[in-house]
Amino acid sequence: MHDDEVVKLLAELSFGQEVVSDWAVRCLEKGFDSKSLRMLASMNNAYSSSELDEYLKRSLKELGWDKIKEQDYLMRYAEILAQEILEGKIDPLKAALLIYDILKDLDYPPELQGFIEIDEMVWDNKYFL
Repeated sequence: MHDDEVVKLLAELSFGQEVVSDWAVRCLEKGFDSKSLRMLASMNNAYSSSELDEYLKRSLKELGWDKIKEQDYLMRYAEILAQEILEGKIDPLKAALLIYDILKDLDYPPELQGFIEIDEMVWDNKYFL
């Protein structure tokens, strides 16, 4: 499988929780580099979304990450999150919500079905405790 750091970066990009140029800066900080990634990192929200998207596509291609299937990196990310829960490296509730998002994004693969019940427990914890 792919380097876990690449898996994390791709998963975080999929969730779209940060500006794509900030994501590109984090990639550079972690040692990944390409011409388009540097260009993307230098851009801000004043650029059109089509320009940002174009440089993102180029960056992924230059890094060879465009060939990694979403299902593969999201499933691996779920495994990483589960391991981080066991090791106490991440808040279990936060990680469980992320894994449930992966479950939904991948259309409920059998390997993650247990997180349906875990999500219900998280929901109960959030709203009834």
